Amino acid sequence: MQRAMQVDRRIEIDGVTGFMGRHAGRAYRLVLTGIGPEAAAAAARAVLHQEAAALAISAGFAGALMPGAAVGDVIVATSVVSGRFDGSWTQSGGSIVCEERVRGSVETAATEMGVVVQSGSVLSLSSVVCRAVDKQDLYHRTGAVALDMESAAIGKVAQSHGIPFAVVRTVSDVADEDLPLDFNVFLKPWGWVRGIGAMIINPSSLIGLNRLRHQSWAAAERLTAICGPCAAHGFGLSTVS
Repeated sequence: MQRAMQVDRRIEIDGVTGFMGRHAGRAYRLVLTGIGPEAAAAAARAVLHQEAAALAISAGFAGALMPGAAVGDVIVATSVVSGRFDGSWTQSGGSIVCEERVRGSVETAATEMGVVVQSGSVLSLSSVVCRAVDKQDLYHRTGAVALDMESAAIGKVAQSHGIPFAVVRTVSDVADEDLPLDFNVFLKPWGWVRGIGAMIINPSSLIGLNRLRHQSWAAAERLTAICGPCAAHGFGLSTVS
């Protein structure tokens, strides 16, 4: 993303780290929100309280729910909804409608590049869905194309400030794929110690982690490639006079 937006300096806003730059005459701020809805909401509140914005975008990786979606496919949300999944899906609050013009901008760029775009509802959860059977269950229950952990939290803050909101992410793991570890362990106190312990107990997980590393690299390259031309046109929202 830093390469796509051509950032030129590091910034810090109320303890939130990010980068600032200009691209095609527009100013962009790339903010590192951290993992999970609480961290994302806190970062979004800090930045959007201090800085005027024409658009807020939740960018990063997503887990595919839609069958047939491949690593590197671009996810553009039509709406985002938060909820909890513990064997059954419980929605929390209403859905957040995403900016239609951003979807058009991304789809135009993707067509020119020969990139696949998956468009539809995105789920935001406070935990990582690690098993393929659970991802497939969520798809049948909700019809959502993908899931992440931060988009709904960022969208709610943007909505409260009257700022258009969009989700542009790339697939790092697919619907029929089990993740190599239960990554929720890392989100708990002493999580890294327990996670490393899990890898020691199950060394075969290192093969899966290496596969996921390569998939994440491919997803990052695709996100950079698609966001560059979209940023040059203001993601469809504005033109520079």
